[in-house]
Amino acid sequence: MKKLSRVIFVPVVVVLALLALPGSLNLFPQANAAGVNVAVFSAQVPLPCYGPCITANITTNQANIGDSVTVTGVICPPANNVTVRVIFTRPNYSWIDRYVLTNNVTGEFNATQQLDMAGFWNIFPVYGHINDRLYCVVTDPHPDPLAPTPVPPTLSLFKPNYLVVVLAILALCVGVGAVILGMRRKTRKISSIRLLVQILIVFALFFGVFIDHQYTPFPAEQLAPHEFLIGATSQSILPDGLPVPAFACWYPCGRTFTCPLWQLQTYVYPFWNAGHGWGVDYTIPGLERLGLVLAVVIVAAVLLGRFWCGWVCPFGLYMDVMTKLRKAVKIKHRSFSQRFNEKFHQLSYVILALIVILSVVFASEFIAGTQLVTGTQQGGFVSTYYSAPFCQVCPMKPLCLLVEVCVGSMKSDWIFGTTTGQFWQLGQYVTSLNLAALALVTAAAFFFRRSWCRICPLGALIALFNRFPPFKWISGVRLEKAEEKCTKCGVCKRVCPTQVTEVYEAKGGDVATSQCLMCLRCVEMCPEKDCLKFKVAGKTVCKSRNWLEKP
Repeated sequence: MKKLSRVIFVPVVVVLALLALPGSLNLFPQANAAGVNVAVFSAQVPLPCYGPCITANITTNQANIGDSVTVTGVICPPANNVTVRVIFTRPNYSWIDRYVLTNNVTGEFNATQQLDMAGFWNIFPVYGHINDRLYCVVTDPHPDPLAPTPVPPTLSLFKPNYLVVVLAILALCVGVGAVILGMRRKTRKISSIRLLVQILIVFALFFGVFIDHQYTPFPAEQLAPHEFLIGATSQSILPDGLPVPAFACWYPCGRTFTCPLWQLQTYVYPFWNAGHGWGVDYTIPGLERLGLVLAVVIVAAVLLGRFWCGWVCPFGLYMDVMTKLRKAVKIKHRSFSQRFNEKFHQLSYVILALIVILSVVFASEFIAGTQLVTGTQQGGFVSTYYSAPFCQVCPMKPLCLLVEVCVGSMKSDWIFGTTTGQFWQLGQYVTSLNLAALALVTAAAFFFRRSWCRICPLGALIALFNRFPPFKWISGVRLEKAEEKCTKCGVCKRVCPTQVTEVYEAKGGDVATSQCLMCLRCVEMCPEKDCLKFKVAGKTVCKSRNWLEKP
C-alpha cells in the first residue's frame, strides 16, 4: 500500500469505528428514544433562514380510518400572505387539496385532515416548486367482512419521453456501429464493446428518464420523480435505493440505483437518526444503513474492483466522450509527469477521507450531543448549505441535471428555482460552484485522459476493498502478465488512460493496481500473444493477441 494511502486509510477506519461507539454503548441516553429528530416550530422566534425551503412534520405515521392528522411546518423565508398547498394523496391516487396561510413572521403553517380511506397516503406540503414529503399508513380496525374487495384503480400507461427514446436509439446505433467497425480492427475490439456497454448501462442507471413526468398521476407531476428505484419502497430499509459503485447521482429524476457516496454522507449527516429525510422516511438508524451500504460496496468491489469505473460509471463515459472530441479535432493529449501522476492519484484518498471526516464533524451533535461546528442544527447555515458536502462540488450532479432539463425529464424550475440561497452559494440543486467544478473537470478531461478518474473518491473507496490486502487476495477480477512473453515494448504504458506504469514495470502475476480502471486498453493493444490476460473468477475472459501479424 502506498504510504499516503496508509496515512489516509487508517484515520478513516478509526472514524468509522468511532461511529459505532455511541450507539453500541448507549453513551447518550438523552437522545430521543425512537431515534427521530422532531422539528419544533416556535411561535415566537422564527427559525434561522438562509434560503427558500419548506420543512414539515406529521402528528403520526400510523392512523385508523376516520382519524385526523395534522401537518405542521414552516416555510423559509417568511412573507406576508403566502399560501402553502398541502396535498393529501389517497391510496387510489385521488387527492385532497388544503390551502393554508403561513404566519407572516415565522412562516409557520398547519393543516388538519381526516383520512377516509385505508392504505398508504402520500402527503406533500408544496411551497411554489419546493416540497417536502410525508406519509401515513391508515388501517381499518373493524373491517366489514361482507364489504366487497376494493379494486385498485386502472391508471393510464405512462407516456414515454419520445426525445429520450430517440436519443437512446441514436446512442445505441453509435454503440452498435462502433462494435461492427471495431471487429474489423484488432486494436479496437474491446474498446468498441466497452462503448456499447457504457451506453447501455447509462440508460439502465437512469431508466426513469424514458417516462415523461408530465404524464405521471397527478399531483405527482408537480414533483421530481425520484421513485424509479430498484428494491426501494416507502417502507424499505433503504428507501433511497440500492447503492451501485458508480456515479448514479441521487439528484436527477429517473435513477434506478443510487451513488453510495451520497448515502455515506447523508446517513451520517443530516440523517444519522431514523426519521424523516429528503422526501423519504427511514425505519432504521443511520449506523445500520451505513453498514448495509458499505456491505454492498465491499461485495461489489471484491467481485469487480475498478471494473465499475472503466465499464459502468456514467461519468467515465463522459470522460471518454471528451477524449473522442479531442481526437476529432486532432489535438494531441497531454500527460502528467510520472511523479506528479502518482501524487495526483493519492488525492482521491484525501478527498474520501475529507468526505468522511466532514460528515462526522457536522453530525457531532446528532451522534454525541455536542456541536463541534456552529450552524449544524436543523435550519442552520451548515445544515442548509453543506449537507452532503461532496455533492455540492461533485461535477456529476450538474451534468445529470442539465442533461435531464435539456431532454425534458426535469423542469428547469426544479433545478434553478429551488436552489437554496443565492445562486453562488451552495444549495440543493445546481449552483455556480457545481458548474465551476464541471467546467474545470471537463477542460481537464479534454486534454488529460480520464483525469477525474484519477482523483475520484468513489474509485478510491472501491480500490480500498479490492486492490489492498486482504481484499486483493480474494478479488474476483485479475489482470495477469506472463513475464516470459513481455518484450518491454512499452505499448501498455503509452495507451493507459490513467498513465498506470505497473503493467509495464511489473515482472509478472497480477499487475492491476489501485489506479487501474480495468478498461483493458493494454490487453487490446499488447502485440504479444497471451502476454496479458483479464480473468474473472479465475476464468480468462480476454487476452492479448499479436495484431501486428497479417491474418
